[in-house]
Amino acid sequence: MELLFSPNGRIDQPTYWRGVLILFGISAALTVLSAYVSPFLGFASILFIWPWIAVHAKRFHDAGKTGWLTLAMVVLAIIVSFVAQAILTPLFGVDVAAMQREMEENMADYMSSNDPGAAMAYAMQESKRMAQVQLLPSILSTGLVTGVVGFVMSLFKTDPNDNQYGPGPGGSASAF
Repeated sequence: MELLFSPNGRIDQPTYWRGVLILFGISAALTVLSAYVSPFLGFASILFIWPWIAVHAKRFHDAGKTGWLTLAMVVLAIIVSFVAQAILTPLFGVDVAAMQREMEENMADYMSSNDPGAAMAYAMQESKRMAQVQLLPSILSTGLVTGVVGFVMSLFKTDPNDNQYGPGPGGSASAF
């Protein structure tokens, strides 16, 4: 549990990847659940921002760097995510703008009928439909972001000695 919830200490490359794969799996599961159960489940992904930060901060610590560099990884992840979504969504034949226009036009009809329940039911149904058609591009985009950030993180090598963030890979200070 400390792997995902505490930014203190150090983790080596294999432990980093275990944490990343766990978090990627949770992200993918939440994406699927929000597409097929309720779009509101997608908001649960906000709860996993901290575990992503904690894993990356510890990996930076292992390289003897400050955990604040995680902010640079967040910026990188946002940029890669926007680019990936812009490329992958149309590549899979999804026209989000057209879907949104259609939904807005139909919502106007529901709103004029003075039946807020029907309007909400339609909005939820269309939100699920939009999430379902974007499901594969979303998961692929998340995988791409995870891979790019993971590659950048692999450039930071383990500091073999004890550092200000904890003992080296051997677990304690060397006798030399």
